[in-house]
Amino acid sequence: MANKKTAPDRREAKPAEASPAAAKASETKPGHDFVMFRETLESIVVAFVLAFLFRTFEAEAFVIPTGSMSPSLQGQHKDVHCLQCGHRFRTTASSEGENRDRLMARLRGAQGQEAVRIKAAIESLDVVGGMCPMCRYLMPMRPDLPRTAAVEADVEDIEFQPSYPGDRILVNKYGLDFSEPERWDVVVFKFPGDGNMNYIKRLVGLPGEQLQLYQGDVFTRALGDEDAEFLIERKPVDKVEAMLELVHDTDYEPSTLYNVGWPLRWAATTPDGWKVDAKPGEQTVAQQFSIDTGKDAPMAWLRYRHQLPDETHWQIARRAAKEGGVEALAKEAKQSVDEWNAEFQKSIHPQLIVDFNSYNARLLRGFAQQHGWQIHPNSGQDSGSFGTEWVGDLAVDATVEVAEARGELALDLVEAGFHFRATINLADGKVTLSVIDGRTGEPLDFKASGQTSVKSPGTYELRFANVDDQLLLWVDGTLIDLGDATYDPDKLLPRGRKGMIPWASENPNEDQGDLAPVGVGAQDAKLTITRLAVLRDIYYIATKYPDDPQYLADYDPPAYGLETLFSTPDYWNVFAGRRKHEFNVEEGQLFVMGDNSPESKDARLWMMPGFAGDHPGGPYLDRRLLIGKAVSVFWPHSWGSIPLLKMLPGFPNFGDMRIVR
Repeated sequence: MANKKTAPDRREAKPAEASPAAAKASETKPGHDFVMFRETLESIVVAFVLAFLFRTFEAEAFVIPTGSMSPSLQGQHKDVHCLQCGHRFRTTASSEGENRDRLMARLRGAQGQEAVRIKAAIESLDVVGGMCPMCRYLMPMRPDLPRTAAVEADVEDIEFQPSYPGDRILVNKYGLDFSEPERWDVVVFKFPGDGNMNYIKRLVGLPGEQLQLYQGDVFTRALGDEDAEFLIERKPVDKVEAMLELVHDTDYEPSTLYNVGWPLRWAATTPDGWKVDAKPGEQTVAQQFSIDTGKDAPMAWLRYRHQLPDETHWQIARRAAKEGGVEALAKEAKQSVDEWNAEFQKSIHPQLIVDFNSYNARLLRGFAQQHGWQIHPNSGQDSGSFGTEWVGDLAVDATVEVAEARGELALDLVEAGFHFRATINLADGKVTLSVIDGRTGEPLDFKASGQTSVKSPGTYELRFANVDDQLLLWVDGTLIDLGDATYDPDKLLPRGRKGMIPWASENPNEDQGDLAPVGVGAQDAKLTITRLAVLRDIYYIATKYPDDPQYLADYDPPAYGLETLFSTPDYWNVFAGRRKHEFNVEEGQLFVMGDNSPESKDARLWMMPGFAGDHPGGPYLDRRLLIGKAVSVFWPHSWGSIPLLKMLPGFPNFGDMRIVR
């Protein structure tokens, strides 16, 4: 999809005292005056808290109105739990903020047909739906859906989901007087094109270097040294953990899909290894994976396949749940159950993992009125985004219950057909890292090792990541010392970095490479896994004005569509032509980008016509415009009100209070 920027990414951070009240969408809902009162009172309370706690420090509070830093920081948004799988996710509601405010200001002086048109434009900005990142269910968020969309959504008693204000953050302005900001810091600054606008981004480029964006990563070399190689900038471990985005979690597998034959995403590759216990409940499928093999048995694998339902699949699943299951649908289609199941399975295809962000996958009323209940993958901001870029930097979480201290446990991540693997000896806890060419089965010249605590019966929380050309392993939240676990694709991989494109075996019975990009293996082991999760790194899109002002993508959008591209290996050569862009960062300058790369107006795009405050001077931030470094989210939106005291601010959302990393 060609993620067109059809509207400016307006003011990125603003002082807390100027915070809008809660969702503008509530203007059409009874109780709006109460919501306005509660948010105002809440802001006053927060102001007093800040004055008391921070009056001796040089600090300031800001509110994040947009989602350019999602998921690290939330702008104005809907905050919901998926009706199908229960997963909590956020969807942007920025359209219900400043865009609506501007139209409301125009409406006050309008009359006749002009007033009618403005009112229609205001209503078109309502966020009526958002997509769950776990199960891809398009969840309705307002009961007053357009008629056609309401029929297609087919949900009774839709609950109104309010729009919450963005995160309130505390910014330390004192430290910049004595030290320079560091790469990967989250900073607040005056926008170079308009000194009245405050922005918040992540600092990625420092003075005196040339920065390159390529394959989602950041590379640098000394400015003016054209003969030097670009070297990758690896994020510190704490930043890696903060910036990883959840792709799938076995705790959120919906029973509605499973009951019509939708396959679980994790499955054993052979019938005589892992045993998969799946029990569908009222909402989700409880999953457990166990193995007990002897010394002579080969390594047995569980593998993840990124199989995503679309709206058609969901309509079928919901109909089956209401009308008596698959048997009723097969009877209606005049087929046997086996025939119906076979046809249904043909519509399911694994895909590559891409930079999908639920924050961007919103459905506006205006689009739903014209196109019905769907998010079209090629329609840009008006209908949300499914993501445009293949992401090869992945991580896996596993909760493992080791019954006996014997055998081996392996965690496996595939990128471009190469297996990056951590193998733990369960008898002594030693972990060995290796890289295997999936095309030939041959190990490459890569060695690293370390010592873990996984050497006795017990339950362990494991995380293994391949991010920024570096392998990382955590056990129970503690990073394991692996020595030098970095690698250079140009030296390690046969075809180098340019050859890092997804690959899949032509034999569906074999390891399918990047269509099965995460695996867990065991040999001569007795253990049980109770949870598995797949995560991905942030992908920085290599776009640059004026080279490609229309499209925010690393390649020209294919005519056959992105869904076809991501599921069809024959088309994957397009990834060999991913763009790379360079930016010069002179002395006294910095380069900043948003974590939500598809929807961030950052230094890559400054000076693009049509954006507010265009022509700021160039693709850089003047060091003198820095305000400070974001320290913490000290007041996320509250949930509801205090019981018996309905007119007071709601409970502080302690779970979302956090240090900004």
